[in-house]
Amino acid sequence: MNSDTFHQLVHKVIAQKNAPPEALFAGGFDDWHARARLAHFLAMPSMNMADESIELFRSVVDTDYDDEKSEDVEEKAFALQRLSEIECDRQEYETALEHINKAIETVEDTDFLYKYILRGELWAQRWNIMHKLGQTDEAEHEADDRIKAYEDIPIKHNSYVYYGYRFKAQLSAEAGSILAAKDYMHMALHAMEIPDDYKEPLEKAFSATHQNISWILNDIDHATPNPDQIHWDI
Repeated sequence: MNSDTFHQLVHKVIAQKNAPPEALFAGGFDDWHARARLAHFLAMPSMNMADESIELFRSVVDTDYDDEKSEDVEEKAFALQRLSEIECDRQEYETALEHINKAIETVEDTDFLYKYILRGELWAQRWNIMHKLGQTDEAEHEADDRIKAYEDIPIKHNSYVYYGYRFKAQLSAEAGSILAAKDYMHMALHAMEIPDDYKEPLEKAFSATHQNISWILNDIDHATPNPDQIHWDI
Protein backbone atom coordinates (compact mmCIF):
# COMPACT_ATOMS: atom_id res chain seq x y z
CA MET A 1 0.00 0.00 0.00
CA ASN A 2 1.26 3.48 -0.83
CA SER A 3 -0.16 7.00 -0.93
CA ASP A 4 -1.42 6.71 -4.50
CA THR A 5 -3.27 3.45 -3.81
CA PHE A 6 -4.68 4.95 -0.62
CA HIS A 7 -6.15 7.91 -2.48
CA GLN A 8 -7.57 5.65 -5.20
CA LEU A 9 -9.34 3.61 -2.53
CA VAL A 10 -10.65 6.74 -0.82
CA HIS A 11 -12.22 7.83 -4.11
CA LYS A 12 -13.84 4.40 -4.49
CA VAL A 13 -15.36 4.72 -1.04
CA ILE A 14 -16.69 8.26 -1.46
CA ALA A 15 -18.17 7.32 -4.83
CA GLN A 16 -20.51 4.87 -3.11
CA LYS A 17 -24.13 5.57 -2.24
CA ASN A 18 -24.42 7.06 1.27
CA ALA A 19 -20.69 7.76 1.15
CA PRO A 20 -18.84 9.12 4.18
CA PRO A 21 -17.46 12.67 4.06
CA GLU A 22 -14.06 12.89 2.41
CA ALA A 23 -12.83 14.86 5.44
CA LEU A 24 -12.60 11.59 7.37
CA PHE A 25 -9.54 10.74 5.32
CA ALA A 26 -8.02 14.23 5.19
CA GLY A 27 -4.91 13.13 7.10
CA GLY A 28 -3.88 11.03 4.13
CA PHE A 29 -1.86 7.85 3.99
CA ASP A 30 0.59 8.97 6.68
CA ASP A 31 -2.17 9.38 9.28
CA TRP A 32 -3.06 6.08 10.95
CA HIS A 33 -6.54 7.40 11.78
CA ALA A 34 -7.26 7.91 8.08
CA ARG A 35 -5.92 4.46 7.22
CA ALA A 36 -8.04 2.83 9.92
CA ARG A 37 -11.18 4.67 8.81
CA LEU A 38 -10.65 3.67 5.22
CA ALA A 39 -10.11 0.06 6.32
CA HIS A 40 -13.49 0.05 8.09
CA PHE A 41 -15.28 1.13 4.92
CA LEU A 42 -13.39 -1.26 2.67
CA ALA A 43 -14.41 -4.15 4.93
CA MET A 44 -18.11 -3.44 4.44
CA PRO A 45 -20.03 -5.95 2.30
CA SER A 46 -20.88 -3.23 -0.20
CA MET A 47 -17.16 -2.72 -0.89
CA ASN A 48 -15.98 -6.32 -0.45
CA MET A 49 -12.31 -5.38 -0.31
CA ALA A 50 -11.21 -7.40 2.70
CA ASP A 51 -7.62 -7.87 1.54
CA GLU A 52 -7.04 -4.12 1.27
CA SER A 53 -8.88 -3.60 4.54
CA ILE A 54 -6.67 -6.08 6.36
CA GLU A 55 -3.52 -4.50 4.95
CA LEU A 56 -4.59 -1.07 6.20
CA PHE A 57 -5.71 -2.34 9.60
CA ARG A 58 -2.43 -4.20 10.10
CA SER A 59 -0.53 -1.02 9.29
CA VAL A 60 -2.00 0.62 12.42
CA VAL A 61 -1.44 -2.23 14.90
CA ASP A 62 1.83 -0.87 16.28
CA THR A 63 1.23 2.86 15.77
CA ASP A 64 1.30 5.25 18.72
CA TYR A 65 -1.90 6.84 20.00
CA ASP A 66 -2.75 9.47 22.60
CA ASP A 67 -3.80 7.58 25.72
CA GLU A 68 -4.95 10.88 27.28
CA LYS A 69 -7.75 11.19 24.71
CA SER A 70 -10.65 8.74 24.86
CA GLU A 71 -11.42 9.23 21.15
CA ASP A 72 -7.90 8.22 20.17
CA VAL A 73 -7.87 5.18 22.44
CA GLU A 74 -11.26 4.11 21.16
CA GLU A 75 -10.36 4.52 17.50
CA LYS A 76 -7.24 2.38 17.96
CA ALA A 77 -9.13 -0.33 19.87
CA PHE A 78 -11.97 -0.35 17.35
CA ALA A 79 -9.52 -0.89 14.49
CA LEU A 80 -7.93 -3.80 16.35
CA GLN A 81 -11.34 -5.30 17.15
CA ARG A 82 -12.51 -5.12 13.55
CA LEU A 83 -9.24 -6.57 12.27
CA SER A 84 -9.63 -9.48 14.67
CA GLU A 85 -13.19 -10.09 13.46
CA ILE A 86 -12.10 -10.24 9.82
CA GLU A 87 -9.21 -12.57 10.65
CA CYS A 88 -11.56 -14.80 12.63
CA ASP A 89 -13.93 -14.97 9.67
CA ARG A 90 -10.94 -16.21 7.66
CA GLN A 91 -10.17 -18.79 10.35
CA GLU A 92 -6.87 -17.07 11.13
CA TYR A 93 -7.56 -17.64 14.80
CA GLU A 94 -4.08 -17.20 16.27
CA THR A 95 -3.65 -13.80 14.63
CA ALA A 96 -7.21 -12.84 15.50
CA LEU A 97 -6.52 -13.66 19.15
CA GLU A 98 -3.34 -11.58 19.12
CA HIS A 99 -5.20 -8.54 17.83
CA ILE A 100 -8.22 -8.78 20.12
CA ASN A 101 -5.78 -9.08 23.02
CA LYS A 102 -4.18 -5.82 21.89
CA ALA A 103 -7.62 -4.21 21.74
CA ILE A 104 -8.38 -5.33 25.29
CA GLU A 105 -5.02 -4.10 26.54
CA THR A 106 -5.64 -0.74 24.86
CA VAL A 107 -9.01 -0.10 26.53
CA GLU A 108 -8.19 -1.63 29.91
CA ASP A 109 -5.26 0.77 30.36
CA THR A 110 -7.76 3.63 30.84
CA ASP A 111 -10.93 4.38 32.78
CA PHE A 112 -12.77 6.02 29.89
CA LEU A 113 -16.41 5.19 29.11
CA TYR A 114 -16.34 4.81 25.35
CA LYS A 115 -18.99 5.72 22.79
CA TYR A 116 -19.07 2.48 20.78
CA ILE A 117 -16.54 0.10 22.34
CA LEU A 118 -17.82 -2.23 25.08
CA ARG A 119 -15.17 -3.81 27.26
CA GLY A 120 -17.30 -6.89 27.85
CA GLU A 121 -17.79 -7.38 24.12
CA LEU A 122 -14.02 -7.33 23.54
CA TRP A 123 -13.54 -10.00 26.20
CA ALA A 124 -16.35 -12.09 24.69
CA GLN A 125 -14.64 -11.87 21.30
CA ARG A 126 -11.44 -13.16 22.94
CA TRP A 127 -13.33 -16.03 24.61
CA ASN A 128 -15.02 -17.09 21.40
CA ILE A 129 -11.70 -17.19 19.56
CA MET A 130 -10.15 -19.19 22.40
CA HIS A 131 -13.11 -21.57 22.18
CA LYS A 132 -12.38 -22.08 18.48
CA LEU A 133 -8.76 -22.80 19.36
CA GLY A 134 -9.76 -25.49 21.86
CA GLN A 135 -9.02 -23.30 24.90
CA THR A 136 -12.60 -23.44 26.15
CA ASP A 137 -11.86 -24.20 29.82
CA GLU A 138 -9.48 -21.26 30.09
CA ALA A 139 -11.98 -18.99 28.37
CA GLU A 140 -14.77 -20.01 30.73
CA HIS A 141 -12.54 -19.47 33.75
CA GLU A 142 -11.80 -15.97 32.48
CA ALA A 143 -15.53 -15.31 32.03
CA ASP A 144 -16.13 -16.49 35.59
CA ASP A 145 -13.36 -14.19 36.83
CA ARG A 146 -14.85 -11.19 35.00
CA ILE A 147 -18.30 -11.94 36.44
CA LYS A 148 -16.92 -12.38 39.96
CA ALA A 149 -14.91 -9.16 39.77
CA TYR A 150 -17.72 -6.98 38.42
CA GLU A 151 -21.07 -8.54 39.38
CA ASP A 152 -21.36 -6.88 42.79
CA ILE A 153 -20.12 -3.40 41.94
CA PRO A 154 -22.85 -0.73 42.35
CA ILE A 155 -23.75 -0.22 38.70
CA LYS A 156 -26.74 -1.61 36.85
CA HIS A 157 -25.75 -1.90 33.19
CA ASN A 158 -22.56 -3.94 33.10
CA SER A 159 -21.09 -5.25 29.84
CA TYR A 160 -18.62 -7.54 31.61
CA VAL A 161 -21.43 -9.39 33.35
CA TYR A 162 -23.74 -9.45 30.33
CA TYR A 163 -21.14 -10.89 27.96
CA GLY A 164 -19.70 -13.23 30.61
CA TYR A 165 -23.04 -14.91 31.24
CA ARG A 166 -23.90 -14.86 27.56
CA PHE A 167 -20.72 -16.80 26.80
CA LYS A 168 -21.56 -19.32 29.51
CA ALA A 169 -25.06 -19.66 28.02
CA GLN A 170 -23.50 -20.41 24.65
CA LEU A 171 -21.31 -23.14 26.14
CA SER A 172 -24.27 -24.65 27.98
CA ALA A 173 -26.28 -24.70 24.77
CA GLU A 174 -23.47 -26.49 22.95
CA ALA A 175 -23.44 -29.05 25.77
CA GLY A 176 -27.21 -29.57 25.33
CA SER A 177 -28.18 -28.08 28.69
CA ILE A 178 -31.29 -26.07 27.92
CA LEU A 179 -32.14 -25.07 31.50
CA ALA A 180 -28.59 -23.88 32.23
CA ALA A 181 -28.44 -21.91 28.98
CA LYS A 182 -31.72 -20.16 29.78
CA ASP A 183 -30.61 -19.44 33.35
CA TYR A 184 -27.37 -17.89 32.18
CA MET A 185 -29.23 -15.74 29.66
CA HIS A 186 -31.59 -14.55 32.39
CA MET A 187 -28.57 -13.53 34.46
CA ALA A 188 -26.99 -11.86 31.43
CA LEU A 189 -30.09 -9.78 30.77
CA HIS A 190 -30.20 -8.59 34.39
CA ALA A 191 -27.00 -6.70 33.59
CA MET A 192 -28.49 -4.98 30.53
CA GLU A 193 -30.89 -2.10 30.05
CA ILE A 194 -34.16 -3.63 28.78
CA PRO A 195 -36.68 -1.09 27.43
CA ASP A 196 -40.32 -1.99 28.04
CA ASP A 197 -40.97 -2.77 24.37
CA TYR A 198 -38.56 -5.69 24.57
CA LYS A 199 -39.92 -7.38 27.68
CA GLU A 200 -42.86 -9.24 26.10
CA PRO A 201 -40.84 -10.61 23.11
CA LEU A 202 -38.13 -11.77 25.52
CA GLU A 203 -40.67 -13.51 27.74
CA LYS A 204 -42.08 -15.27 24.69
CA ALA A 205 -38.60 -16.37 23.56
CA PHE A 206 -37.76 -17.77 27.00
CA SER A 207 -41.09 -19.60 27.27
CA ALA A 208 -40.39 -21.88 24.30
CA THR A 209 -40.82 -25.52 25.29
CA HIS A 210 -39.16 -27.27 22.35
CA GLN A 211 -35.70 -28.82 22.71
CA ASN A 212 -33.80 -26.87 20.06
CA ILE A 213 -31.68 -24.68 22.35
CA SER A 214 -29.79 -23.07 19.46
CA TRP A 215 -33.10 -21.89 18.06
CA ILE A 216 -34.20 -20.63 21.49
CA LEU A 217 -30.99 -18.65 22.03
CA ASN A 218 -31.30 -17.22 18.54
CA ASP A 219 -34.85 -16.08 19.34
CA ILE A 220 -33.64 -14.55 22.62
CA ASP A 221 -30.89 -12.69 20.77
CA HIS A 222 -33.40 -11.33 18.24
CA ALA A 223 -35.67 -10.18 21.09
CA THR A 224 -32.79 -8.53 22.97
CA PRO A 225 -32.03 -4.83 22.43
CA ASN A 226 -29.01 -4.10 20.25
CA PRO A 227 -26.12 -3.61 22.70
CA ASP A 228 -24.86 -0.74 20.52
CA GLN A 229 -28.07 1.22 21.01
CA ILE A 230 -28.62 1.14 24.78
CA HIS A 231 -26.93 2.68 27.81
CA TRP A 232 -24.05 0.94 29.58
CA ASP A 233 -22.33 2.02 32.79
CA ILE A 234 -19.23 -0.02 32.02
